Amino acid sequence: MRAKWSGILLGGLALAGLQYPLWFADDGLLGLVRVQREVAAQEQDNAALRERNRRLAAEVEDLREGDEEIERLARSELGMVGPGEKMYLLVEEESDNQARSGPETPADSRD
Repeated sequence: MRAKWSGILLGGLALAGLQYPLWFADDGLLGLVRVQREVAAQEQDNAALRERNRRLAAEVEDLREGDEEIERLARSELGMVGPGEKMYLLVEEESDNQARSGPETPADSRD
């Protein structure tokens, strides 16, 4: 009877020893779950980059095909105006504190 239980115990320990790498090794099931999470995160990053590339490709195509996009960029980013157009620069009013004190002149700073 004792030999039967020791055999079962020895078999159980051997089975547990063989199962350990399956569950806990880097290439085991826990490693598989970790890699699946990394793959999912990388797929999300790739999707965002694909969308960015799609937008950039569309912008490049617009620049190649039409002058409208070039003109829009020149106006918005470089402040350029077309021939015969007038540009108006709007300046914000001074706040009450700045208006009361007035601008500092070099003579004021000598005191």
